[in-house]
Amino acid sequence: MKVFIINGSPRKEGSSSFVANSLLEKYPEANLINLNDLTFKGCQSCFSCRKNNTFCVVNDDLKDILPELVDADLLIVISPNYYGFISGQLKLFLDRWYCLKDANRVSKFKNGAKMFFVMTQGAQNRDHASLATNWLKKIAEGFNLKYYAYVIPGCGSENVDMAKMKIDDLKMHLNMFV
Repeated sequence: MKVFIINGSPRKEGSSSFVANSLLEKYPEANLINLNDLTFKGCQSCFSCRKNNTFCVVNDDLKDILPELVDADLLIVISPNYYGFISGQLKLFLDRWYCLKDANRVSKFKNGAKMFFVMTQGAQNRDHASLATNWLKKIAEGFNLKYYAYVIPGCGSENVDMAKMKIDDLKMHLNMFV
């Protein structure tokens, strides 16, 4: 199984990074992508990918990553909750997915591919993540990806205790989804 773990957090020691590293233990063959370690731009709206039925032509750190994603069986996408939404790093990354549909707007992802989204947040109320989880569900479904979201509330910016408490439950949900 080809797995990508995409960490949208800038904090190397934060809850999202803890989750990413814990899931790497579960999927040691996975490709871990820490978006904050990459240099890339958002979509430049040049339409070259759609006109020429190619992948993104922007020459940055995503040039080799984006074509690899379409062969994934499972994408595990992780982000902290920033003002009720995903991190800026993850938003720019997802904007670049424009090239992951062909000229006829058909997804390039393989059939049966899945996206498991994890949001860590300080707020205790899981509904605080609903804007992000619902938005990302629409994105995933637009690419024909099966989608599941898991929210970990109570994650302080300097403390991974709640993520540690919830990691086994998260893995159980992931097992049921996959």
